[in-house]
Amino acid sequence: MKVVLPIIIIWMGLGLQGLTAQETILPLHYNPGKSKELLETVIKDGRGDTLSLPVWDDFTNAGPYPDASIWADADVYINNHLGVHPKTFGIATFDILDQFGRIYDHANLDNIPFVADHLTSHPIDLGGLNPADSVILSFYYQPQGMGGDPSTQDSLVLQFFLPDNGQDNGDEGDNGDEWRWQTVWAAPGQTLEAFAQDTFPYFKRVAVPIEEEIYFREDFRFRFRNWASFTAGGAFPFNSGSGNIWNIDYVYLDQGRSTGDAYYYDVAFAAPAQSMLHHHTSVPWSQYIASPNDLLRDNFDVRITNLDQSTYTYSYRYVIQDENGHTIRTYSGGSWVIAPFSQAGYQEHPQHANPIVLANPLPTAPADKRHFHVVHSLQEGATGDDYRRNDTITFKQVFSNYFAYDYGRPQRVQLLRGIHPSRATQFILNHPDSLEAVKFFFTETIDMQDDGELFELVVWKSLHPVEELYRSDPILAGEMPRNQYHPIYLEEPILLADTFYVGITQLGQNVENRRSIALGYDMRNNMQHRNYFDAGEGWLQSIEQGTPMIRPQMRRDHITSIPPVAGEAAGIGIYPNPGSGSHIHIRVDSGQWDASGAMVMIYDAGGRLVHNAPYHPSVDVSALGNGLYILRLADTARGISQTARFIIAR
Repeated sequence: MKVVLPIIIIWMGLGLQGLTAQETILPLHYNPGKSKELLETVIKDGRGDTLSLPVWDDFTNAGPYPDASIWADADVYINNHLGVHPKTFGIATFDILDQFGRIYDHANLDNIPFVADHLTSHPIDLGGLNPADSVILSFYYQPQGMGGDPSTQDSLVLQFFLPDNGQDNGDEGDNGDEWRWQTVWAAPGQTLEAFAQDTFPYFKRVAVPIEEEIYFREDFRFRFRNWASFTAGGAFPFNSGSGNIWNIDYVYLDQGRSTGDAYYYDVAFAAPAQSMLHHHTSVPWSQYIASPNDLLRDNFDVRITNLDQSTYTYSYRYVIQDENGHTIRTYSGGSWVIAPFSQAGYQEHPQHANPIVLANPLPTAPADKRHFHVVHSLQEGATGDDYRRNDTITFKQVFSNYFAYDYGRPQRVQLLRGIHPSRATQFILNHPDSLEAVKFFFTETIDMQDDGELFELVVWKSLHPVEELYRSDPILAGEMPRNQYHPIYLEEPILLADTFYVGITQLGQNVENRRSIALGYDMRNNMQHRNYFDAGEGWLQSIEQGTPMIRPQMRRDHITSIPPVAGEAAGIGIYPNPGSGSHIHIRVDSGQWDASGAMVMIYDAGGRLVHNAPYHPSVDVSALGNGLYILRLADTARGISQTARFIIAR
């Protein structure tokens, strides 16, 4: 049942003892970035053209599957968000999830390691070479990353493919050629903290020389794979598909190398592109054009690295492109020098590392929705370095009908236990708008422990004191689609003026995580100052970095009136409101007063006087930008005044 607004609740406490509110962030159980449908669009048939040296991959392809021209399988997850300080912005992640993003059918739940992901090269032509040619395979690896840590009994291994000697040992699995894979390197599981000691290198380099004659043939292959296990006991929440991960980066195979050859002619981006917005990844277009400066960030944070041992001069710029690919704005950072990362770390030159967001970067004409691409690019010298794919990063800036803090892909799952545990996220409007739905990213779990749980969608105006605007009828969690955004519509859109909060309240008492409703959680954008939880003891700010994946969906065309402000009277009206043309019209109730001798004063949202003229029922507002305004109609001779608010949204 919807709560009739406004309802004010002053929290007096429930005298709860022995129950501690706890917000928990855990690794994902499944990977929503993979799917059978998506895989069908990628050619992964295990066969490919024979490769020639050099073979190189820094995993900056679009993903989520490996580059099919190099790799023969689709188990690992190509991404830019599960690594901690990768060499360049993409990595390959090994976990316990198959090519469809689900826990392997053959996984053991009894703490015994099993084989999980594979990353297998196509055949590589090493014919005509020999050990004297110094053929070396190098790569970088990292345990845990942004997921769970592999235990000491787990491992990441590298294997080379032996020639066929005519026998079939069949000593592993159902694959008759499993005996042909020889392990040449392995690393035991550990936490990232133990591995990196919270300092560089967060990825460690491995160099494996190919020294045996048997490998120098036309069908040489290599592969990585991980041995994984679940925590002893196998109970929720430990049966997590991303609770045991490894990341690898910058795989490079070539001749004429030495094991100490750790440098590459490569000036590259080492992190993905960011949103242009300071807090949000997306806002409704009308909210943006009402006050762009309130939403835009001041500077981008751009991570640029030099993987060589020499200093280079390179250029950097970014461009903003519209929906048709036309460049509408260009920022040029010019040329600068970059020292090797091994000596100086990431680039610190402000014009490259922290470029400004250009003033008035986007057009502000009214539209239902818009999207733009912010494309960052760099170039070493006149022709570029050896690896150009990592010289460009792009962010798609979407302005649709919703607010978002997250980047669309969860790295964790959020759980909450307590009595009627509630979660809320704060949003702030630039102009009054109507809320029609809230999108939630409900995640799948091992045993779908929350399927039978009930919750309510709630909208709050304030949390201190608690002021509810809307509460839905109970909703069964098991009816919600998982691993994707799903909108829950309000019975009717409600008009909101400024700050509001949206979230869910789980019904009943949940003292264990195993019953908690699971929401996707994005670690890449830390919005804990706008995230709150209440487990029966009052609202508290989140203690976890990141943000739950909750997106309020607005319906701008539903606005038919503007909430009154102090001093507003019923005898004055403004139409159309919102206005999209060059004029607004003032309607005065003739029974209230004669406005013929009054003055019309208009103030913007910052309190500045932007119009002051004798009363006329039609006012030219063509010089005013989009936004919220206050109109004051005053007859100083008689001491009469009235105010009203209106919006311009062209």
